Amino acid sequence: MLRPKATARKTPTWPTPTPEQVEVVLLGTYHMDRPELDEVSLDIGDVLEPSRQAELATLATYLEAVDPDHVAVERPAARDDAVNEVYARYRDDEVAFDEEHAFDPAHPERDDEELACRSEVVQVGFRLAKRLGHEKVVPVDVPQSLGDDDAFDDLESAGYEPTTKVDVPRIDPTALQEAMDERLAESTLTEFHRYLNEEAALHANDGMFDRYVRYGDGENYAGPDALAKWYRRNLRMVHNVWKAIDDGDERVLFIVGSGHVHVLRHLLAETPQCCPTSALPYLPREG
Repeated sequence: MLRPKATARKTPTWPTPTPEQVEVVLLGTYHMDRPELDEVSLDIGDVLEPSRQAELATLATYLEAVDPDHVAVERPAARDDAVNEVYARYRDDEVAFDEEHAFDPAHPERDDEELACRSEVVQVGFRLAKRLGHEKVVPVDVPQSLGDDDAFDDLESAGYEPTTKVDVPRIDPTALQEAMDERLAESTLTEFHRYLNEEAALHANDGMFDRYVRYGDGENYAGPDALAKWYRRNLRMVHNVWKAIDDGDERVLFIVGSGHVHVLRHLLAETPQCCPTSALPYLPREG
């Protein structure tokens, strides 16, 4: 029996919310404090520089049109009090967004208190929430590290190398980082966020599936288990977004690393109470 030739995956579409659903607008962003937590970590310069501060103010102006009931951010839900203590200082004008100051990053894998004020959580999330007059922000993350457990160590110690079997295009993290660094250097922050939220860029994390699905031997499922942790983290974020929603709420803006958006879109689309939508329509082309 002849099988049809393989075809490229269909481009996912964004669903349209029904009147009873809560819209979750996903804004894919990047780590402005350069925490080196991701495979691709951008060389971004200093967002406290006046030119970037002006661009961040413009970005916040565009995002005000989302008019969300809540601004959700990628910080641990378990550190809600600590995150909102810092937010209150910005909200109440005790500190300014263009000032350098140190505070607890409220993240298990971030320990540089000098960089925390530069993070996208502060510079985009706090800035927008303050403009909207929100009493607090909603931290929804449950951070987990991938690929650093005993199962991976056992395979590496045994000299394990996964088989290829199928020759498919593979993402070169170094080349991707260089391309994104170059794009950011020549773009405003609104333009760069447009790029990050376009469909092609949302698949920059697809390489982890190629790598982890193949990585395992016998009863050692190191790679698939790492992917399960990735999905568990994103599912927990969806759960925490849902917990933050109050009766009568219409919309949440979730500011999250762009590598999460593709998975979050799928999970939220399967959640009948919510409907994921893209932030792209709120980000006009500049220049």
